[in-house]
Amino acid sequence: MNPHLKNNAKYGKAASLGWVALAYALALAAAVASWTMAAPLGAIPAALLAVVAATFVVWGFSLAFANSSIYDPFWSVMPPLLALAWWWQSGQPTSLLHMLCLAVVGCWALRLTRNWALDWPGLAHEDWRYQELRAQNGRGYVVVNLLGIHMFPTLIVFAAMLPVQAVMADGGAPGIATSAAGIAAAVLAFVLGIGAALIQLVADAQMRRFRLSPSARHIYMKEGLWAWSRHPNYFGELLFWFSLWLFGAAALGLMPALLVGGGALAMLGLFVFYSAPAMDKRIAQKRPGYSEHMKNSSMLLLLPPRPKKTHEKTEQKRGEKKV
Repeated sequence: MNPHLKNNAKYGKAASLGWVALAYALALAAAVASWTMAAPLGAIPAALLAVVAATFVVWGFSLAFANSSIYDPFWSVMPPLLALAWWWQSGQPTSLLHMLCLAVVGCWALRLTRNWALDWPGLAHEDWRYQELRAQNGRGYVVVNLLGIHMFPTLIVFAAMLPVQAVMADGGAPGIATSAAGIAAAVLAFVLGIGAALIQLVADAQMRRFRLSPSARHIYMKEGLWAWSRHPNYFGELLFWFSLWLFGAAALGLMPALLVGGGALAMLGLFVFYSAPAMDKRIAQKRPGYSEHMKNSSMLLLLPPRPKKTHEKTEQKRGEKKV
């Protein structure tokens, strides 16, 4: 256990979840207060100030427990609350487009939050990426922690949620949302969004079973969806965010929706250029044959696996023999 986490060893998982629940309850209270005070500014500025205020509260708890993983569920907790708040504030009659969009956000959020709750051991555990940043930045980690680990993800998720605001504000009115193109975009968005959550749910279950195997410490996951993509969970994540953009297109029309598509593109950049490569690098350092596997497999897209080269098969067998 890393030295900065030793004080957290006294907290079991139930107590750890209790502290996280308290952090998020206070964060929600700060968000409501901020939104109320900033309401005259409009729905988007008020919401932005609200999520920033909530992020500061969670950051404070991360400092108090020396564990930045307290922020992790923010990624899945903020979007459904934001969507519901925008829906409530809009005053629009509830439409089918509203319900479809809320259903997708809700299913995705439940899946991701459940996965975090099942897999997170507690306050004595911190994500390896945060530990690396802590080691690399020393005293400057306080700033990196706030801006890089907490505030940047908050802002990118907020940007990716802007199409939902358009749905809640305009999706109940007749016009584009009820045109043939709007209906087609809404149906496609719903199918992609629910499909994304299902892909992630299946990938989670397959990975959880794999980790229970005695050989999991020495070989890499290459079964089920993981045979078709090295990161099917990330692929599902990207599908979800682009489904939200399609909901925005259903409400606004294609060209206006381009104005709120920056968040989805930022998500694409985040996963393609950081999240997936960083995970690949870490696995390659620990699992024999993974570097060769990377050459023969898709990073994100679900594509049929290519035949393994002889060298990769040999390295994989070496890993299995270590068990």
